[in-house]
Amino acid sequence: MKRRLSLAVLCVMLLSACGGKKAQVENADTVADSTIVAAKGDKGVDTEVLKQEKEAVRSYVEQFYSDWSDKELTDYDNLKQHITPNLQKFLADAYEFDCEGECLAVWKFFYEGGGDVGEIKSRQITARDARHVLVENKYENYEYDVLLTVVRDADTFRIDSLKQERSEYID
Repeated sequence: MKRRLSLAVLCVMLLSACGGKKAQVENADTVADSTIVAAKGDKGVDTEVLKQEKEAVRSYVEQFYSDWSDKELTDYDNLKQHITPNLQKFLADAYEFDCEGECLAVWKFFYEGGGDVGEIKSRQITARDARHVLVENKYENYEYDVLLTVVRDADTFRIDSLKQERSEYID
């Protein structure tokens, strides 16, 4: 099983490095992901590979938030480099206000919207596994948790989905 896992990861890396077709890379990622998932319960699995992938995904999301907080929320060109078309459509559909041109509900990364959340006090970023990262935002009077699904896209990561886990005003 360890050898199959290493071969799947090697195939993904080779396809990415050689500029293989996107469909081939996605298929290789799926094979690697299913091999990793299937191998989790096996005693002979190299858990170091799983830990490294989990840490890489967490670091990517941490850097994404760090870089973005220094920019305007409406810097869609920067955002689009980090999200898939799937998430872009979700954010466009979630935009509930009158709008001319392209409008994305980018606040969903930070808060639900609809009220004053105050100043941010902390942000905790935790990888649940090699594809899912929980972002816990704590503000002066509000807490908002969002679960991001991250996928590999060639030699980097992209955020594919966003799901609100918790939104709560605090006294």
